[in-house]
Amino acid sequence: MRAALLAVIFLASALPAAAAMDQPPTLWQERFFWDALLTARDRLARQQSDPMMIPVMKAIAGQVAQQVANLAQIHQYVKAQGDNLRYAYAQPDPQPSLDTIINNFETLTTGCDQVRQNLYYLTARQRIAQSQALPDPEMYQTGLLILGQVQQLQLTLNALYTDMTGVRAIVVENNWANDKNFSNKTEELMRSIVRVQDSVFAVYNAGYELAMRCR
Repeated sequence: MRAALLAVIFLASALPAAAAMDQPPTLWQERFFWDALLTARDRLARQQSDPMMIPVMKAIAGQVAQQVANLAQIHQYVKAQGDNLRYAYAQPDPQPSLDTIINNFETLTTGCDQVRQNLYYLTARQRIAQSQALPDPEMYQTGLLILGQVQQLQLTLNALYTDMTGVRAIVVENNWANDKNFSNKTEELMRSIVRVQDSVFAVYNAGYELAMRCR
């Protein structure tokens, strides 16, 4: 929008002098009065919406940021499992260590599923907020804040997926030491991480539509 505004200013400055002379004269107070009308329009739009609209949008941005933190914590634990697996497979009897790792995999799978459910919940909140969205600068900036947090969420998920791919490769390379249950739990964690992507898409699409309604 800024680029479009600059283009308009450039074109206005390029008008011939004769065209400028054809414009009706205006007082400087009239120009400020117009600016005041725009401000009044923004305030009116906000008054016609739910008075808690902006606080709710800010809360949603904070809740998305919390999911970023949750996913980042899961990522750190997944990376740690790679080191744990290398240690386990280096032992004469890796089974005791693998029993602990499989419990960790189950916990991480539950964590990913919880993040996915939280994101779907935030998607629903944004869909509800869309019904109250009106053109307003502060609402729009808050919508951009939500999208910024979703971007961080996507980057964190990308890193998590990359490291989980490495962990899965270690498990496959040492399949001789794994029982069927361990292999299944590894695949369940992988699938749980992949399924988070759908919820990220959902919360982004809802956030984008919300921001555009506030633009």
